[in-house]
Amino acid sequence: MYRIGGIFIKGIIDRFEGEYALIELENLKVINILKDNLPQNAKEGDVVVIKDNECYIDIEETQRRKEQIEKIFEDLFEG
Repeated sequence: MYRIGGIFIKGIIDRFEGEYALIELENLKVINILKDNLPQNAKEGDVVVIKDNECYIDIEETQRRKEQIEKIFEDLFEG
C-alpha cells in the first residue's frame, strides 16, 4: 500500500546505506528513511508500515513474504 500525504506507506527494507534505510514501495519507488525512525530490530527484507509518523514492522507480512520466497527457491532448484 502506498498513499502520498504521509498517512499510510507500506514497503520493504531493501538495504541500509549509512544512516538511512532504503524502503522499496509496491510501485517500485524507493524512499529513504533515517534508521533512527525504524524499530531497532529492523533488518533488510522486513515489511514496514509507516502510519501517522510512526513506523513498525509488519511481522505477519514479513513472514508470509519470506515463506513465499523460500517456496520459489525450492521450486526453482527441484525442477
